[in-house]
Amino acid sequence: MKISKIDVTPVSLPMRLFTDAYAGYDRGEFALIRVETDEGIVGYGEAPSSVIVGFYGETLETVTRSLRSVLAPRLIGEDPLNIRKLTSIMDIAQGNSFIAKTGLNLALYDLAGKILKVPVHTLLGGKQRDRIKACSEIGIVRSDVMASEAMRLVELGFKSIKIKAGADAEDEMKGVGKVRDAVGDEIELRVDPNAGWSREETMTATKTLIKCNVRYLEQPLPGWDLQGLAWVRKSTGMQIMVDESVWTPQDVVRVAETDAADFVNIKITKTCGLKKAIEIYDTATAHGLPCVIGTELESCMGLPAKLHIAAALERLPLACEFTEIAFQKLALKQQVKLDGAGMIELPSGPGLGIEPDISLIEQNQVKY
Repeated sequence: MKISKIDVTPVSLPMRLFTDAYAGYDRGEFALIRVETDEGIVGYGEAPSSVIVGFYGETLETVTRSLRSVLAPRLIGEDPLNIRKLTSIMDIAQGNSFIAKTGLNLALYDLAGKILKVPVHTLLGGKQRDRIKACSEIGIVRSDVMASEAMRLVELGFKSIKIKAGADAEDEMKGVGKVRDAVGDEIELRVDPNAGWSREETMTATKTLIKCNVRYLEQPLPGWDLQGLAWVRKSTGMQIMVDESVWTPQDVVRVAETDAADFVNIKITKTCGLKKAIEIYDTATAHGLPCVIGTELESCMGLPAKLHIAAALERLPLACEFTEIAFQKLALKQQVKLDGAGMIELPSGPGLGIEPDISLIEQNQVKY
């Protein structure tokens, strides 16, 4: 069996405004990748492009052009089950094109699962759980509206909330206190400045975070400042999660060697898909660092991909991030929602187990 055709469709959907330390996002953008074999079997992937230039240096247009002109042509005629080889081909063809390579990687896993008639979590080593604990985020807002934003997420069923920060640390800490008062003690809180605080701001903020029983502080300092993160941990006792500091397994080793963090946020877009995400998880686990699967505001096939990898990881003590459920209409045929315990059921069926909503995608297609 060979890959015979790869189609790329750029899509832009309206989205409830979400703001982090990099930018504000009001469009759920992605490229839908359709990979077909010479026997007519089709796999779908998503190159999630909502969180763009500030973090990845890519846009929906550059992602689409990279897929069509560089990456997809290299895979035509190849064996779709040889995902390791195809990953190497893409890495050689176009260096750090994270978003584009993610979309193709997810499509290959969906396709392989359908060819072998097994779910993707089986390809990743087997299922550890049927339901995934879910966290959603509050974008950067004024402290006087932060509590109402948190209660919206609680009413949707989330038991874990991450508060974005990085604009005004003093006001953000006022908001954290108001959120804790509003949601009570049973809701887990996390705070993420996306590398937007100084060391001084971080040290001051941790006093409020500890008082408000915040589970962990994610990446308050720039990704390169591992010594600073280690200093914050040692000085305050605040648990730290890294995101911007980790893009490769080698980065995990450096984090562990400097005692810079307690947890690692794995984003399948940063790892160019599922294969390298597993490598980062294995490296982190070997160094005693638990992980979560993070969000990049996925709008389509990225969401079930996150569910499958979360189902396959042995040690996953914290809720994984599915902010997209609270902020946008998903371009999926099957509705994805939380149960009463704040968890999402793993899709069944071969591949990723959910098909894209082609009608919605066609209505919101972008012409490039």
